[in-house]
Amino acid sequence: MGRASADDASDERARIHALRELPVDQWPTRERILREASRFFAARGYVGATTREIAAAVGIRQPSLYNHFASKQEIAEGLLDYDLRAGLAFMAPLVAEGGSAAVRIYRYIRWEIAHCLESPFDLRALYSTGLFDQPEFGRWRVLLDGYEGSIRDLVRLAVEDGEFIDLDPEFARMAIDALVMETIRANGLDQKYSADQPERAADFLLRAMLRQPDELGAIRARALAVEAAD
Repeated sequence: MGRASADDASDERARIHALRELPVDQWPTRERILREASRFFAARGYVGATTREIAAAVGIRQPSLYNHFASKQEIAEGLLDYDLRAGLAFMAPLVAEGGSAAVRIYRYIRWEIAHCLESPFDLRALYSTGLFDQPEFGRWRVLLDGYEGSIRDLVRLAVEDGEFIDLDPEFARMAIDALVMETIRANGLDQKYSADQPERAADFLLRAMLRQPDELGAIRARALAVEAAD
């Protein structure tokens, strides 16, 4: 991804995040469809939700929904494009830049939690309802596998460098994912959240993984300094 396209993606994500500050009836129709679809997907699963009920929740007729999305699959892919591609765009330079793996994992956790808290969509719908088990989402499954693999690689590197205790990288990834999902569930779509939640989440997880927990403050400071420079 080039610099211009990365900036465009960041601007689009900021635009969508800003919708949380507006009444839902002032949102563009496309984002209202994505919001209601994410709620139905989270409650009933991708297979159980229908475009008819999504359209009714938005307050439009089903044919009007198809002016924005040709199918239910395309709606789900709109959510994936918003979320998974944003994660990949953040993760790629993080993996490539080198330096302390613990600092990079701290930055990743802060970003992931903040992204989910700022989202106007219920992102649990994408990862806890069997969506990736559907054959039509095979190419997205490949992207997700690569994303999760990058997280495991960073954890493995932190273990090899002696920053982390000896732990299974997949277990660490699952622990991060569990905290992200619980953060989404606990905060909901319409609630305000504490600005320090991303940092508290990163502190909690890093403290559990660090070989020397008293190094957490220094790791936090380095991570925040990099972000401030960006």
